[in-house]
Amino acid sequence: MAELLKVENLHVAVEDKAILKGINLTIKPGEIHVVMGTNGAGKSTLANAIMGNPQYTITEGNIFFKGEDITEEAVNERAKAGIFMSFQSPIAIPGITVENFIRTAKTLVSGEQQRALAFKKELKGQMEALSFDASYAQRYVNEGFSGGERKKNEILQMSILNPSLAILDETDSGLDV
Repeated sequence: MAELLKVENLHVAVEDKAILKGINLTIKPGEIHVVMGTNGAGKSTLANAIMGNPQYTITEGNIFFKGEDITEEAVNERAKAGIFMSFQSPIAIPGITVENFIRTAKTLVSGEQQRALAFKKELKGQMEALSFDASYAQRYVNEGFSGGERKKNEILQMSILNPSLAILDETDSGLDV
C-alpha cells in the first residue's frame, strides 16, 4: 500500500462557516506528520473531519484510508478501520472505569470479545510501560484526572487499540504555535 491516508481537496464547514478550503495531505505507512498553525487555522477541524465527527461537514473533497474512500463513513467505522484520535480536552465519563472503557473499545474495534484475564494482563503491561499507576484502571474515565493524566489515559487507550493511524490533537498545549 502506497498511502495510509490521502486527503484530496478537502473543504469542511462547521455550522455553515467554511473552515478548510482545499486541503491536500498524503501520509504513507510509518510516516509522522506534524500540522502546525495559529489558533483557529483549522488543525482540529482537519483532525475531526478525518475522524468523521458529524459536527464537521465535508462540502467538497475526499478522504481515503488504506485506499478506501471513507468520506461518508461513520466515526465508529473509521475506528474499526484503524483510525484513532485523541482530543484536546478529553471529557470525564462518570460511572465507567478506565479498564471497562478500554476493554469495550477494543472489543468494538477488533470485533472480538476481550477475555478478562488476558486483557487485564495487557492493560497492566501497557500501564507499567507508561508509568501509569495501576489504580487508575479502576477509576472512572478522566474523572478527577489532571490534564496530564487525561492525556496519558488517551495514550494508554491508543497503545491498547494499536491503530494504523493515530491523530493526536494537541497532546501538549506547548506544541501549539
